[in-house]
Amino acid sequence: MFQSALPIYVQIANDLRRKIQQGVYQVGDKLPSQKELGSSFGVNRHTIRQAFDLLKDEGLLRVDRGLGAFIADAPIQYPIGKRVRYNESLQAQGHTSRYQFLRAFETVADGKVAQRLEIALGEAIAQVDLVGLVDDRPLIVSTSYFPLQRFPDLLTHIPHTQSISQLLRNQYDCDHVRRCTYVSIRAVRSQDAKLLQIPLNQSILLVQAVNADQHGRLIEYTVTRFRGDGVELMFDY
Repeated sequence: MFQSALPIYVQIANDLRRKIQQGVYQVGDKLPSQKELGSSFGVNRHTIRQAFDLLKDEGLLRVDRGLGAFIADAPIQYPIGKRVRYNESLQAQGHTSRYQFLRAFETVADGKVAQRLEIALGEAIAQVDLVGLVDDRPLIVSTSYFPLQRFPDLLTHIPHTQSISQLLRNQYDCDHVRRCTYVSIRAVRSQDAKLLQIPLNQSILLVQAVNADQHGRLIEYTVTRFRGDGVELMFDY
């Protein structure tokens, strides 16, 4: 079966790529398992995993933890702009988007949060953890911090909203904008891997953002973990 001088995993990736291009596998289709493909090609799972990694790097394949490998759709453009309007921007691209509420509780600002929000160390804050789903697939896990002095009773409203931006506008007359953004690549943590349905060896995009209200007062520090596959961050300032 393998006659080329190319590594076997590259030949397998070439074969799968050709089938994708020919329409044998359509967007969203699930590939046979690594065990099944290994048996078909006469190789071990490690070789199939190498072929999968190659196709993932090309954006042709995504691997959902515990579910298998799927033919990837075109990358979702996730807007990072001055105005914080994620849902509206994604819906304008034809995607459905919603948040899955994880937890919200009162805590105190540690050194990092206090520095980002320019508040006193130990000041009362609200921490809000969410999973963001696009087209019913988990794309982000976010942790946001809000000063409770600026947003009293925020914790009573958060579990009942699908738009934090809209909640802040309607409830607190806060029309907030992005002040600064930090982007880096990190190894995924175990809990985030489960929520994002990705393997532990897959990297994530870590986006830290600080937002300010219309008066320039810092009101939110957010740490967002993105699936590294299938997303493009679009900086629109």
